[in-house]
This record gives sequence, C-alpha cells and structure tokens, in this order.
Amino acid sequence: MFDKSMRVHLVNPSDTSFGTAVITPRWLYVLAAATPAHFRDPNICDETLHKFDPLSVNSRDVVGIGIHTGNALRGYTVGRMVRERGAWVVFGGIHATLYPEEAFELGGANVVVRGDGDLAWGQVLTDCANNQLQRLYQGGAG
Repeated sequence: MFDKSMRVHLVNPSDTSFGTAVITPRWLYVLAAATPAHFRDPNICDETLHKFDPLSVNSRDVVGIGIHTGNALRGYTVGRMVRERGAWVVFGGIHATLYPEEAFELGGANVVVRGDGDLAWGQVLTDCANNQLQRLYQGGAG
C-alpha cells in the first residue's frame, strides 16, 4: 500500500555552493519527470545553488543522490545523514554505476541504480513504498 506521507528528494551534492548553477545537472529533471505522479513532485536540490537540508527528510522518504567522482564524498555524507533520519537512500550516477559497493560502504545506500536511472526509477520508488527493495537495479546501459 502506498504511503502518501512518503516524499521523494533528488540531490545533486556539492561541497561548494556558488549561488548559480555551474553545470545544470540534467539528471535531476530527468528523474523528476520519471517519478510516477502518485508520488507527487520530488523536492529537487542542486547543492551548487543551495545546501541540502537533511531536516527536510522524514523517515521512509526516498532520497535519490546522483554522484560522479568529483562529488562522491559529499554525496556519501548526504546519504549517511538521511539514512540516520530513516530515509531510503538511492545512489545513481556514473560513480555509483562503476563502484556500487562504495555507495553501500561509505554512503549508507539502501539501493544503487546502475546505468540509466530513469528506466528503473519508478520501480525503485514502488519497491521502497512496498518495502520490497532490491539491492541493485539495472537501468539500462551501464
């Protein structure tokens, strides 16, 4: 049964907030568009614009974090913070695709999506809502 209080958060981690986007992370909007309507619109946070507030996350929320090698450590910090709050932590992106075990060991991941996340995102959210998570999801090439 779907928990209507469950919120979806998408985070592009960054140690530095410039106040303006340096490179707009396309994946945030691709996954937002791939989020099934009954999960409502996700909260989107690009930390190059403003820092993510872990206090905005509640138990059983889903937090998707996209990482590349340059922002992986900050992503792992965000993952651990929200996991402590009881959220489902989902890592994706090129770094998580290449090194999925690192996301589990260092970032508190419940799930890693390898490859094209938009292909697996709806199933990941449904599985979170139903407490039937797989450890790894394959989103296509990757």
